[in-house]
Amino acid sequence: MIYVVMGRETIPDVSAAIGFTASFLPSAERRTIYALVQAVGGTVRFCIDGTTPTATKGVRLTEDSTMEVWGAEAMRDFLCIENIVQSDPTVEVIYFGRGGLA
Repeated sequence: MIYVVMGRETIPDVSAAIGFTASFLPSAERRTIYALVQAVGGTVRFCIDGTTPTATKGVRLTEDSTMEVWGAEAMRDFLCIENIVQSDPTVEVIYFGRGGLA
């Protein structure tokens, strides 16, 4: 299976809990499978289970680290926020979907 880039976005303001832009999420028309996420300029916290993260609650994604969010439900429930007020981090996201056969 080959994965192809379906889109990308920068989430520039994570001072309040925010998720992925709805137009990038999996749907009948959009076959997004997963998102590659990177914290840039600081550490963020995130949740993928519907819980709202806070500056002290959620899984930490340290500066310049990456993680993958797989599946429609986890992508819909993804929320992130900056980890304790610091240096205004941003979140870079690349969305992937199914391509042709290898």
